Amino acid sequence: MTTGLRSTLATVAALLLVVLAAMFSLGAAPQSNQSPDVLPALLAEVRALRIAVEQNATMAPRAQLALARLNIEEQRIAQLAVQLDRARQEVSASGLQLRKMSEELEEVERELQTTTDDKDRRALERGAIPDLKRRIKAQATADQALRERENEALQALSTEQSRWQELNSRLDELERLLAPIPR
Repeated sequence: MTTGLRSTLATVAALLLVVLAAMFSLGAAPQSNQSPDVLPALLAEVRALRIAVEQNATMAPRAQLALARLNIEEQRIAQLAVQLDRARQEVSASGLQLRKMSEELEEVERELQTTTDDKDRRALERGAIPDLKRRIKAQATADQALRERENEALQALSTEQSRWQELNSRLDELERLLAPIPR
């Protein structure tokens, strides 16, 4: 339970005890000294307190449920934030690997332009360059899949944060409802 809920319940309980003590002391006093208007007013106050206690009793489980959901959402958000961070690191590493391969391909192509030996030229044209292009294509595909995974993680995190905000709003509303009524 929240501190506000506990203090509200404690206040209601204290008021109820005061009213009950007043009723018992009125019951013990001689009946001839009572004014006729005190008893109905006291009864109305007891009824109002009973309604307030019943309302608080129904609010407490709702508040606990909302708090439990809020805690679950916070844990889910933390997990999704870790997943998003991991996905971003993988995208970054994949992008770096793709750049390295592209730079390596550029170097091999420059070497092809400067090589005068036909045997080396054919080895580059038939072996190294096609192999690098194939690896770059595979890395680009993997990079795209990682970016999609990052985007999915970002969307899931955004959805959970929206749910968290909604639950937090509900708790704010419950807190407002549980606040003592100014007299």
